[in-house]
Amino acid sequence: MRSLIFTVFFLFFHLPLLISQTGTITGTVYDASSKKPLPSANITLTPPDIGDVTDSNGVFILTNLSEGTYHLVVSYVGYTEYHKRMSIIPGDTTRIDPFLAPETAQLNEIEVTDVQEKLKPYSVELISLTMLQETPAGDIGSFLRETPNISAIRKGGTNLDPVIRGFKFSQLNVQLNQGIRIEGGCPNRMDPATSHVDITDVREIRVYKGPYALRYGPNLGGILRISTAPVHEYTRFETHITAIQTFESNWNSTRSHLDVTGGNRYFFFDLSGNFNKAGNYNAGNGGEISSRFTQYNYSATVGITPAKNHTATVSFIRSFGRNVMFPALPMDERSDDTRILSVDYSATSLGKRWQSLTVSGYHSRVDHVMDTKERPSSDTIVAVSKVTAIDYGYRAEAGLRFGRHQVTAGTDYEEILKDGTRIKSLILQPNLPVKHEKLWDDAHIRNIGIFAEYQIPLGKVNLTGAVRVDFNDASCHSMAFYGMNGQLIYSIPDVSSSLTNFSISGGVRYIVTEKIDLRLSVGRSARSPDMVERFIMLLPIGYDDFDYLGNPQLKPEINNEADLAFSHNCSCSGSFHAGIFFSLVENYITGKEVPPSVVKPQTKGVAGVKQFINTDYVYLYGFECAYHTPDDWKLFGTAVISLTQGINPEATRYIIQNGQVTGEETIKNDPLAEIPPLEGTLTIGYKFLKSKLVPQATIRLVAAQNQLSQAYNEITTPGFVTAGLSLKYKYSELLTLNAGINNLFNAAYYEHLNRRIVGSEMPLYEPGRVFYATLIITL
Repeated sequence: MRSLIFTVFFLFFHLPLLISQTGTITGTVYDASSKKPLPSANITLTPPDIGDVTDSNGVFILTNLSEGTYHLVVSYVGYTEYHKRMSIIPGDTTRIDPFLAPETAQLNEIEVTDVQEKLKPYSVELISLTMLQETPAGDIGSFLRETPNISAIRKGGTNLDPVIRGFKFSQLNVQLNQGIRIEGGCPNRMDPATSHVDITDVREIRVYKGPYALRYGPNLGGILRISTAPVHEYTRFETHITAIQTFESNWNSTRSHLDVTGGNRYFFFDLSGNFNKAGNYNAGNGGEISSRFTQYNYSATVGITPAKNHTATVSFIRSFGRNVMFPALPMDERSDDTRILSVDYSATSLGKRWQSLTVSGYHSRVDHVMDTKERPSSDTIVAVSKVTAIDYGYRAEAGLRFGRHQVTAGTDYEEILKDGTRIKSLILQPNLPVKHEKLWDDAHIRNIGIFAEYQIPLGKVNLTGAVRVDFNDASCHSMAFYGMNGQLIYSIPDVSSSLTNFSISGGVRYIVTEKIDLRLSVGRSARSPDMVERFIMLLPIGYDDFDYLGNPQLKPEINNEADLAFSHNCSCSGSFHAGIFFSLVENYITGKEVPPSVVKPQTKGVAGVKQFINTDYVYLYGFECAYHTPDDWKLFGTAVISLTQGINPEATRYIIQNGQVTGEETIKNDPLAEIPPLEGTLTIGYKFLKSKLVPQATIRLVAAQNQLSQAYNEITTPGFVTAGLSLKYKYSELLTLNAGINNLFNAAYYEHLNRRIVGSEMPLYEPGRVFYATLIITL
């Protein structure tokens, strides 16, 4: 008892002394013109990269700071950044009141995430405008393959379908700007959501790996948030023009881009247009790949500022695809017409507690036509498929602040409508009736979500947690397949389902030292089956040679994942990042053969019919490592390496002889199909003339993929090495030239995720040597 009393008295009298061993920085951020406080300004202190956001009175406070020298950065959209180096003395409180000057220049580059993003315990990859402009990639999927543990499925010359850590298709949440969703028309995903946005219009891409960021919609394996040109107010009326022209050899590709933006304090706008055209390309082995395409689009965004810190915008995008060839799919895209309309409202600094409010609504429509008119079978039978896909919804989110506690809560809604028909005409038998087959019969999926995210910085520890509930229901008019003479071949009577999905995630970021931090995230997230998995009718849409049937009664897939990451950042030696992850996916959706006595395949050359089912579970695991030299080094470089592997503990392999299923066998610990192999990239360059002239060399090394799925009859993909050279010359703020060579040594190679050319076992090779040049004019 005496020792307890002594301890209490000791702590009581010495607690102020113990607390005083750390320092504090506090102050108020002001507008340099109006001298009024700036609420919601971002405060960053490095090292060790901690932050805060000013309250409604512009006040911020950073506590529990160890003795040392720090770099303070204060930023606010539309204002120049404030930088200051300062020293902390234990026990002292340092006060500083930054004044931010309004930025009159156009925001051309978006390269820094906000403070709340930087404090997240999970991986958020930021791809900036500068990075996008320096690449000759013709579409978003092609560009994303340069990011660690992100790959893409190639089926033609464009419209590559992204894959993140082995998760693909609707296992990923792909959205535009403030939550716009786009449902493609093709059952084989020749037009994934990323294909409906021109890469030249993109200003920023954020990649959220794992099932942790729940505020942006249902998220099983990752989120791609694609942002186009942001419109914003100006202090006085201004107009800016950006023109970009790109040429690529090999397939004689040309891309043209024109953007006009401007406005004043109360009204602002952005108008843009693009035209892309490419022919067939030659692979490194000299073979010609049918890859030609024509794509063009235009967009318009207008906005107003009805009151201070309030913004409203309306945006419209119209895009077109014509004669897009897909040699690895049963059909080619004849036309694709897309319309996207969105309305957004945002407000900040609404009160002491209520920091922000955003409300947005959207409507997207895709009219997609594909056919077999340029296929060898067109002299006997021609098939034309027409699909209409509509996706509309809203998203509302409020940001609240209680001291250092940051809460974001809201709701979102999405409804997908899809209807499509395949028309078959027998050329040699014109007297027979034309056959109409339903791909989707007025199918719809509705999802209502409620979410909340909590975040608090506690000195060297930052905590984040999120929850989400989704109410999902789906149905269609019917799932019935009829023969040429109208006889019923197959039908599914119960076509409706309702699901309730609960998701939760949490994580911690611990700042070990000024240079080292650790991040741990864990999450459980669910996603409902998509249109194909629920309602598709007898089409070959998988990796294997089977017609597929939808299953309206599928259960939701559930991803249980954990990520652990380590970072070391030093201004003198560079930054190093390493992370590992493990994912256990329950109710994994795969295919199971349906006996021929129940339903026969309807596509020539396939072995049978599979229906989507849920299997018990599969698991994936992998790692990512990256090193970057310091930003102020003239001789700079990066090195990245990544690997993902996936295992199905018990899979079924169907034995095919003479084009028919003759038996089956169980495969234990079968690798998942379409998982990329180990790969690494090394980049080195030098900054001449104060970074105006920057040559760069890149080497990409990809191992052979020998972890093959027997259930899907995968074959080994050889390893390969490719090299590239690039040169960036920034003549002035008005003129920039990027040029280079891809596949310098004209290597003949193909990625493991590239599909095989239809009707053969021949892989779809990547383009051979390509010379490119991009001219950027900014006025």
